[in-house]
Amino acid sequence: MENSDLKLTAEAWADIVIKNWLTKIDQLRINYSYQLSDSFLHHIVANAGGDLQRIEFAFAYYGRMVDMGVGKGVKIAMVKERRFEGFRRRPKPWYSVTLYSEVKKLREILQRKYALKTTTTTVEILSR
Repeated sequence: MENSDLKLTAEAWADIVIKNWLTKIDQLRINYSYQLSDSFLHHIVANAGGDLQRIEFAFAYYGRMVDMGVGKGVKIAMVKERRFEGFRRRPKPWYSVTLYSEVKKLREILQRKYALKTTTTTVEILSR
């Protein structure tokens, strides 16, 4: 029988997200000092009934700046207008693209899990 523990599923999903972020960071060569990769944490918040409330990720804030290509004189407006003259900084999308893709996968997984949970609960109620 398939696992219906939503918190356990969320834990596994969060581990996969962090693994994929680390892979992307290595591919883009942005982890110069390993401070970013060493900073990843996640926390799953669920209610007493086991339903997920939220999944929280934490990591060194500068990682978001690298993702967006901002900092050291490069402002977000410059990035949006693609005005990089005189700057070596460019967006290196390790965070946003990966997270968006993984959230879509989580949505599909949770749909299946909630369907299983609902079916199991209904069968238990009807069999009383």
